[in-house]
Amino acid sequence: MDRLTSMAVFVSVLEQGSFTAAAELHGISATMVAKHVNALEARLRTRLLHRTTRRLSPTDTGRRFAERCRRLLSDVAAAEGVAAEIAETPVGRLRIAAPVAFGTVRVAALLAIYLDRYPEMQAELVLGDRKVDLIDDGFDLAFRIGALTDDWLVAHPLAPYRLMLAAAPAYLARHGYPMTPADLREHRLIGFPQWGADETWILIGPDGEHRVPLPPSRLRIDHGAALREVAAAGFGIVLQSSVTLEGDLAAGRLCHVLPDYAPEPRPLTLVRVPDRHMTAGMRAFIDMVESALGREKAEL
Repeated sequence: MDRLTSMAVFVSVLEQGSFTAAAELHGISATMVAKHVNALEARLRTRLLHRTTRRLSPTDTGRRFAERCRRLLSDVAAAEGVAAEIAETPVGRLRIAAPVAFGTVRVAALLAIYLDRYPEMQAELVLGDRKVDLIDDGFDLAFRIGALTDDWLVAHPLAPYRLMLAAAPAYLARHGYPMTPADLREHRLIGFPQWGADETWILIGPDGEHRVPLPPSRLRIDHGAALREVAAAGFGIVLQSSVTLEGDLAAGRLCHVLPDYAPEPRPLTLVRVPDRHMTAGMRAFIDMVESALGREKAEL
């Protein structure tokens, strides 16, 4: 028999005053209660209880043994409580992958708040526009922009990722402000290969879909931050994420062009491996991300 269980049953017999009451407390039969007490007495080679037809009382050894049992059972309960608390406390390390622009503007700041809130956590944020393999590359979590092709991953959909057109005030002063998508044909448009829009921008507006062909460009950049700098320098009109451009828009370095027209928002998802243990640290970070970035609601 389990020794700790026998000790707990024995203490209950003394506190409840009978085998029957102790049996009800533990959800077992009175016969099983007697077996637990007998097992203890056999192991200790001494009598723990005086039994009569009218009452039960502990022997001197039984009384002293019960005191020790109470302390031991209390310590066991405390130890289990500590273990449960540790299991619920974010402790350990997270390795997270994110696209460069989104990771720089959104994820890095969230991680700073997360690590300040959970001082026993460590994190590594790897920025890159290459699609990582969570298992082979050793990541716990990854942010994905665009439709998911790895349907075996556990996905946490976030608010969609919005794209927008922007240009520097100096560029618009020289070349004029486009009033319709058709006007973009007369402007210098800077391509961004990452969006798969090297040849055509597909813009959705109140009057439907517009396809804007991109003329051959003297400059193509595959990095959002660099593309933003080129636009701010007055080179042309860019199609970029609102996340990347929001600081320059607020500072007046860039202006929102054709605000009623934009591509369809792109899905934004936080993914993880399905059979990997969901630690308290991972769960806390996912909860923070969903709270800060939404769950398929307001667009970013």
